[in-house]
Amino acid sequence: MPAMFPSQSIGAPIPNNTEHAVSVTLPTWEATVGYEEGEPWVVNKMHSGYPRFFIHNDIQQLCKLIESSYARDNEKCFIFPTYNIAKRCRNFIKEKSATLNPPQHPTIRILQLSTPPPKNKEEESYKIEANIAIVFFPSNLYSLVKQYWQHTGEGISSRMAEYVINEMKDKLSAEADEKRKSDSSKNSNSPRPSRSSRSSRSSSLNINNNKQESATFVEERFGRNLDLRYAKEAKNILLERLTSDCDQSYTDKDNIYLYPSGMAAIFNAHRAILSCSKPEDSKTLKSVCFGFPYVDTLNILRKWGAGVHFYGFGDDESLDDLELRLESGEKILSLFCEFPSNPLLKTPDIIRIKYLSEKFGFYIVVDDTVGNSSNINIIPYCDIVVSSLTKIFSGDSNVMAGSLILNKKSKYYNQLKEFMNEDYEDFFWDQDAIYLERNSRDFKERSKIMNYNAEQVLLLFQSSPLISQIYYPSVTSPESKNHYDAVKRNNGGYGALMSIVFKEETDAVCFFNTIKLSKGPSLGTNFTLVCPYAILAHFKELDEVAKWGVDPNLVRLSIGMEKTPELISALKEALDAAQEQHLV
Repeated sequence: MPAMFPSQSIGAPIPNNTEHAVSVTLPTWEATVGYEEGEPWVVNKMHSGYPRFFIHNDIQQLCKLIESSYARDNEKCFIFPTYNIAKRCRNFIKEKSATLNPPQHPTIRILQLSTPPPKNKEEESYKIEANIAIVFFPSNLYSLVKQYWQHTGEGISSRMAEYVINEMKDKLSAEADEKRKSDSSKNSNSPRPSRSSRSSRSSSLNINNNKQESATFVEERFGRNLDLRYAKEAKNILLERLTSDCDQSYTDKDNIYLYPSGMAAIFNAHRAILSCSKPEDSKTLKSVCFGFPYVDTLNILRKWGAGVHFYGFGDDESLDDLELRLESGEKILSLFCEFPSNPLLKTPDIIRIKYLSEKFGFYIVVDDTVGNSSNINIIPYCDIVVSSLTKIFSGDSNVMAGSLILNKKSKYYNQLKEFMNEDYEDFFWDQDAIYLERNSRDFKERSKIMNYNAEQVLLLFQSSPLISQIYYPSVTSPESKNHYDAVKRNNGGYGALMSIVFKEETDAVCFFNTIKLSKGPSLGTNFTLVCPYAILAHFKELDEVAKWGVDPNLVRLSIGMEKTPELISALKEALDAAQEQHLV
């Protein structure tokens, strides 16, 4: 766990000096705004970031290597771990580019490459045959293709990219040289490129061996020596760990599926429902997003399928409205909700939703990332449970992962299971699985510590005159607490995530800028992590999200495992600073 006073340098990885860190430092309110506005004084220092939004340097480097060897003029690429995913990306590009103004009908190419397999038993400890599928597309469509990468979470991980670079860099560099020579001979009558342009082209192929060797040493030095022969066992242990609290009549390890991110689990849950539904239903029936969700969940429901009904408040009144819609004869395909929601920590009436599902016939998908399985027992009330294992299950903020769990008692179980049997591909990178298994061994113990710390932080915030609203499952609202308590485990708590709203923006800014804790995106980390959530996640739509209760002055805190007195002291110091400037 990082020290109480982590780096406050813009762009520093969180945790610091971590090659595959999941978060990144944005230490001030102004830096966060600057990042969202693309200010060079911030953006130029960002050498890492949340992996689905910021393409990791290793992935960027691998893309450049492959483009130098195989791309045609004005082509870029994204890299995926399977051919089927690459095909889904290609279909997305073709479908969405046809709706542009003017419509485009680009040529999309897919190339498959593999690293060498191990030659003997000894090599099996550090070698694996890694398969990648590269999607080439016109460079002017980069932002469109990045949507697929961001929304679905199906891209290769940074560790996979690092491995492929180490295994293929010589081959790819040699092929790039041959391609340049060939291009040069074809264009011998063209003006000769300057030395600066030639060196710029070749520098993109430079592999920083010293940096990679140092990062590998740090990862392996601290109890993380990666024997790839352990990967299969690690994944099996993860499946057992994820179902250890579950009633086996509802699910077991044969009905849980690992993914490289939580969004990949959500995306594939939606794909499963679309596939298992009647063709006319999947094309015409909308899904429901109940409650204000994480941004990409809503994007998935909007961009794949017939569309979405958005019930952003996610409260009992919203459920009344949904019931009236269903009673009037309108059908829906599915309902997606978070339990509780991020960042407003509202908990929907899942028992009533289950009743409506049985009465009117629609799928229920619950994202339990924020509540987490050590605190709540949600599976009896839904067909699919999805979770981001990147968060509290891992805790170390150095690996991305997700899970999808089927409820064996669901009336849709047979269709969903058949789909998963035919469609599921294990593209969770082996090295990431080994890290996740190691990180998650004390998941339940860590969760209890975070629950306790969060309760103490809640007491501190409740005493502050600067704060107008606290969002936490036990206090968000009486109805929300009742819905949470209905599925709360006997020994469970209310989780580690909390949001606060200051009465004045100046107080929020001062509090955030003063606080001496880690500041950046993500949640569920072993250390406390703070961010101005509305600014970071919804900067271009602040007025719109404010309609759903997400205040621009909202500060989100993911409470960690620091010693309670030290954590309270750090938060109180920031509150005192805000109070002092407030009185000036």
